[in-house]
Order: sequence, then structure tokens, then C-alpha cells
Amino acid sequence: MAILSTLAGCLTPLSLLSFALPALIASEGSAFYPGSAIFKMASSAAFVWRSLAPAVPNTAAMWITASLGCGLIGDFCLIPSWKSYHSPGGGHEGDSVWFKIGMLAFMLNHAGYLVAFLQDLARMDWRLFAVVFVACVAAGDVAGMPVPWRKDHTQSPSPRLPTISTSLKNTDIPSSPLDRSEPSSRPRTSDSGVTDLSISIPATPKSASSSSSPSPTATSATPLLPSQQQSSIIPKLAIPADMKPLIVIYQLIITTMVASAAGTRGLSSPRMLGAGMFMISDVIVAWDTFGVKPAAQQPVDAKKKCGRDGWLLRGVGWVLYFGGQYLLAAKGSR
Repeated sequence: MAILSTLAGCLTPLSLLSFALPALIASEGSAFYPGSAIFKMASSAAFVWRSLAPAVPNTAAMWITASLGCGLIGDFCLIPSWKSYHSPGGGHEGDSVWFKIGMLAFMLNHAGYLVAFLQDLARMDWRLFAVVFVACVAAGDVAGMPVPWRKDHTQSPSPRLPTISTSLKNTDIPSSPLDRSEPSSRPRTSDSGVTDLSISIPATPKSASSSSSPSPTATSATPLLPSQQQSSIIPKLAIPADMKPLIVIYQLIITTMVASAAGTRGLSSPRMLGAGMFMISDVIVAWDTFGVKPAAQQPVDAKKKCGRDGWLLRGVGWVLYFGGQYLLAAKGSR
């Protein structure tokens, strides 16, 4: 009994998060689906647990607890299916209605924080609020998020990630030199809506001395190199048209929330730090979900690789997300 009492005393929200978060990243790094799902929910439970014992019980603390409950629901909804988790070609979690429900839950999470912060409206520094708001909008533009003044160059009718073709293609050439018909030089568009920028290079004519040998009937298209396809570390986003209004509203709410955190407590406050960490983690989620990725030559099962694609960046996002949520649960109402 003494051992159980000691273990119970050691089990705190912080200790739970300290164990579950590294286990979550390790599960993702080894493509262990049960661990990814279980430890993600354990990490979410840690920040909700922490919010149930606020240092200063007040209206703001109640709103923060309700917000974190919405975050817990959102984390559950964004757990990918087994098929989507293990097979890159088996569908993307953005295709599921659960993804949209999860986005709505996180939108309520941010809105609840905003209401909690506005309980200190009398202390609002409106100049700092405006500066942080504009800075967040500008940072979102740089990060590739949709903004009203920029038209997305890459769009997709589905949340499924579009891919950039890297396969070689054969192009027929005229069998007779008198045939002046040439393939159209206009870029072709694949069924996924991605423009094919492959460059067809005709075969070099052979000399007369080798005219007896059969002439080639096909050549290979030279695809763009990966460095040419994606030269920036910030991926281009392919956001479906039906989700774009939801994402724009989501951005407006979280930007206002972060600006309110700064305006009511200052740039160096735990409230501002937690809100900023949450916002950056959301950008990483957008990159991971809607970022255009090059197509692999052969689809590889996640079990046969060392972790899922993008697990390292996803792990950074989780550290920011769960750390920010826990910080807001502990000190957001102060």
C-alpha cells in the first residue's frame, strides 16, 4: 500500500505529460499506431487534468478549462485511421469528416481562450494588440497560409495531398523527317490538378554512317529535379475550396487570441508564450496536412520504414502544442 501511495503521489499532470509526450514521438518515429493514438490522448489528458486545479479560480480559468476540453476532443478527432496511418496511398486524414470536426473543436478551443483573455479587457494595451495582430498576419503570409490578398497557386478539390510527378514518360516523335507535326509544348495537367512540367527532349539525329541502324522511336522526358520543384523550406499548400473559408476564420480567431494574450499580459508573459506556441504548432499541422509533397517512385508501407513521413517535424509541432496547452492550463488565467 505504501508503494501505491508513493506512486499515486508521484503521478501529476506534469509527470504524465513528461512521460506521454516522448512516448508519442517515439511511437511516431517507429510507426507504432497504437502508441501514437494512446500517448497522444494521454498527453491531452495531462493538460486538461492540470486545468482542473487552477491557481486562481475565476471566470477566465473556467473558460480555459472548457477550451482545453475542446482541444482534447480535437486531438481525438485528428487521430488518423489505421489505413491512412500505414499507407501513404490509402487516403489522407484530411479526407475524413473527422478532420473537419477536429478543426471545429480546435476553433472552439481558440475561441474559448479568447473569451478567457478578454475577461481582462480593462487591462488591454490596444497598441500592443494591434502590433501583434499585424505581425501574426504577416508571419502567416510568410508561412504560406491563405490570406485575402494572395491567390493560391496550388489548389486541390480534395484534402488528399497532391503530388508532383517524378516518373519518366515516353514521347512519340515523327518517324519521318518530313512530318512537321510536333507535340504540343503546352504544359499538361494530371487528374490530380498538378501541372506536368516535364520537358521533352527529342533524340539527337544520328549521322549518315549509322543510318543503317534502326532509329529510336521514343525518348524520355526530363522531369524537374526535386530542388527545382520545391526550392523553399516552406511548402506550398493545396487547400480544398470547401475548407478554405473554415481555415481563414480559424486563422482570424487564433490571431486575435494571440494578440489578446499579448495585449492583456505583455509579450514576456506565460499567457503570450503559451498562445504563441499553440499558433506555431497549428502552422506545422497545416504544412503536414496540406503541404504539396513529391510523389515517391514506389509507395512504401510505414511499417517498413523508420517512422512515418514527416514524423520529426510533427514531433516538433507536438512539443510546441502540448507545451503551449499545458502552459495555458497552468498559468493562462493569472
